[in-house]
Parts: sequence; structure tokens; C-alpha cells
Amino acid sequence: MLPIVTAKQMRDIDRWAIEELGIPGIVLMENAGKAIVERLQQILSNLHSKKIIIFCGKGNNGGDGFVIARHLTQLGANVTVLLAGKLIDLKGDAKTNSIITRNMKIPLKELSPENIDTFDHKLRHADVIVDALFGTGLSKPVTDFMKTVVDKINQPKKFTASVDINSGINADSGQLIGPHVKSDITFALASFKNSHLLHPAAGVMKKVELLDIGIPHQNNQKIHIQLVEEEDIKDIFAARPPDSHKGNYGHVLVLAGSTGKGGAAALAALAALRSGCGLCTLALPESCQKAFELHPMEVMTVPLAETKAGTLSLKAKEQIIELLDGKTAVALGPGLTTNPETVNLIGELLPLINCPMILDADAINAFETHKDWLGKLESAILTPHPKEMSRLTGLSTQKIQEDRIKITSEFAKKHSVILLLKGAPSLVGTPDGDVFINPSGNPGMATGGSGDVLTGIIAGLAAQNISLQNAAVAGAYIHGQSGDLFASGETQSSLIAGDLLRSLPDALKRVLP
Repeated sequence: MLPIVTAKQMRDIDRWAIEELGIPGIVLMENAGKAIVERLQQILSNLHSKKIIIFCGKGNNGGDGFVIARHLTQLGANVTVLLAGKLIDLKGDAKTNSIITRNMKIPLKELSPENIDTFDHKLRHADVIVDALFGTGLSKPVTDFMKTVVDKINQPKKFTASVDINSGINADSGQLIGPHVKSDITFALASFKNSHLLHPAAGVMKKVELLDIGIPHQNNQKIHIQLVEEEDIKDIFAARPPDSHKGNYGHVLVLAGSTGKGGAAALAALAALRSGCGLCTLALPESCQKAFELHPMEVMTVPLAETKAGTLSLKAKEQIIELLDGKTAVALGPGLTTNPETVNLIGELLPLINCPMILDADAINAFETHKDWLGKLESAILTPHPKEMSRLTGLSTQKIQEDRIKITSEFAKKHSVILLLKGAPSLVGTPDGDVFINPSGNPGMATGGSGDVLTGIIAGLAAQNISLQNAAVAGAYIHGQSGDLFASGETQSSLIAGDLLRSLPDALKRVLP
């Protein structure tokens, strides 16, 4: 896992490295600038022959820019530094590096409202622009002169590299708070910040790379947000003993479907089997069950009493209680509808399910008018998309999207559940307040049935005695990886939920021992 830090945490880590470990701040600044230039050499051919303009601010981000200017000049590049302010206002390490820049005779110009347009010709003929205006401390939109500077960076559409975070973006919120630099690459220094990963902010960074600047990984901060890596998923799985049988890998019960929505039930059930559980029983309204007697062949089906609308009826309760015997995970929700009788059935079943349960779709929608049911949950994973999360919390979808990490963390902690908030990216919150950011997946997965496949994957993993947290984290990753594998061979636009099932074996192959 890679730690994701807030702007304040990063400042505290910097302070710890400087004051407690004794690493001089100017050494960290030197490491940052040098690492960026070394990486640019690898990305851009003939960097030494490029015309490069570096926009520097007055703080430490600008100081990094001065270091970059020096190393690029030593390579032979044609470098011009444009300072958005006055040299006399620089302090500390940034001032020291500006003095070195001037002593090396590197062109360094102070920008002002009066002269900024005079550099348009240079910008049009530049090959590379480096954005070192602001660091992670920006909390309000850039305005007036600084807005003009940001606009100048974006205007020529040259290859643009941002130092640490794109100028104009708040590092914590993931929101676009005002005018901002659009980059071809952003170099995150020491640690990723929220906005490197959360949309829409992440969407203005075509690529983000993490660079080591010499701060030890151990620090004095308790980091609650982490980015999942493939190695973390591999650690979750163990090799299957050669003498194992289907009973060793759990039995999933899928309660799903209604007239016209049997496909959601089938997708969830097949995904559970594809994820490795030994057995899967799909229980659905009797009129739907007839269509599933032969296909999918691998899934056992049970017809249940239904309402006149073709949804699960309260009369099915006793039969479902019998079905719960011996099950190691329950997936509840895909295609159930919010028929009042079906909703009442959900409420009566929740306290009776003693194995891990994965609640999705209409099982979550049922909570909209029954918030007290959240107290009935034990060993539960909830997998809402933002609109379903709105129904769970009473918050607007916009509010949820503006503060996804905090809302995920607080909800999971308050209700002692695992919460998987779907979206770009998906987040997994745990009862202890931790949040795991899933890096896999693509826009092509915004298609009907994709969430049903995710529900089945998680249920299939949970049935195999994998912890709820690990089932949610691994399920989100494998689900996204399935989408990525299909998109890499075909297209995002043509992806449908069934393609996720077809790509699932290859996604699992990457992480299984």
C-alpha cells in the first residue's frame, strides 16, 4: 500500500524530516529538482536540445523550479525562468536557489501584469513548460495576476510538467476550485496527495508519477488513506491444496432478480463462481427461475414466492431461511426492485443472516426509508454508487462527490461496516476509519450490470474465508483489472458487463499464486 497524505500531513512529514531527522530542507529541494530532471530525460528525447520555460512561484515549489533550471542548464538545455513575483520577496531555501540560478547566468525574469504579455513569443516557441508556481498548500482559487499566469501556461499547449501538484488545484479535495494548470505529467514528491487520485482534479493530469526525494518511509504520521498496489492483492491469496474439493471454497447464496431484471442476478451468480467459490445458489422469483434452469449451467437455482409484480414476496421468507443454512456468503440486491413487499422482506432477513453479506443496488435502496436497519448489520459490505450513497446518508450526490474520502470513512466507522463507494476511483472504507483507494478500472465500466459483477466477485471471495476488508479491496481491484484488460485488447466504449466475466480469469491469473 502507498500512503496518501493531506497537505497538512505532508507539511508535518517535511518538518519531521528536517527538524527531527536533521535532513536540511535545501537537500530535499535539491533531491526533488534533480529527480524531476532525471525523469524528464527518460521521458523526452534530446532534452538537452529543448527550449524550456520554468514558471516559479515564491515558495518552496518555486525553489524546486530553480533547482530544475540549474540541472537542465547543466545538460545544455535552453532554459528561461519566469518568477511570478519579485526576487526580493523570496525566503529561505527558495531564495538560496534563486541566487544560484542568477549566479549561473540562467535567464531569470520577474513577471508582472505589465510585462507578462512580452513573453508570449518565447512561450510559442518553447518545447517544454515546467509548472512550479504553487505547492500543496493552495486552499482558494487563483485570481487576478496569478490566473493570468496559469492561463499563459495552458495557452500554447506545450508539453507541460507540474511539480508536486498542478498549480491552481487544492491538494486535498480532488475538486477543481478555479483556474488550474493542465499537465502532461505531474511529479508527486515523496507521497501521493488526494487530488492526484480523486476526480475531477486527477482528470487534468494526464499522468502522475511518484518520486522519492529522500524522506524515509517511516514517519510520525498516522496515515489513514492508502493506494492499493497489485502486490497487496497477491498477498491476499493462498495456493489451493491439491487434495481440496468444492466444499473448501464456500457456498454463495445470491438473492436477486425480478421480472425484467434476471440478468443482474445471473451476472452476480456467475461472477461469484468465476471468483473461485465452490458452489453458488441463485434464489430468485419463480417466474424468473424458469429461464435459468439450463443456463447458466454451473449455477444452482431455486424458485421463490413472488409478488404480482414479479418480485420476491414476504412468503419466501421461510424458504430463504432454510437456504441460508450452510452458506458462507450472501449477495443481496441486484435487480430486486424497491417493491414495498420486497423491501419488507429485506428488512426481516437482515438480522437473520449470520454469514458475510454483500449488499448492493436495491438492497441498499431499501435503507432510504429504513435508516434504523443499518443497526441490524453484522459482517456486511455495502457497495453503493454515489446516488445510492445519497439515499443511505441523506446527503446530495454533489456533496458526496465533493468529499468522497471523508464521507466513506465516517460512514464505515459510524455503522461498523465495510463500505465500497463506487466511482472514479472506487474507495473502500473500514470500521477503523481507514480508506483504500482502488487504482484499477476505466470509464468503459460505466455500463449496466458492471456493479452486479462486482457484487458477485466480492461474494465469491468472502465465501472463501477471505476477510471482508480484503474481499472488498481485492474485489474492487480485480473487477477494475478485468475492465482494463478488456479495454486494452478491444475498446472502452464497447465494454459490457459480460466482458468483465470473460476477462475475469485473466485478471485473477495476475494475482493468484
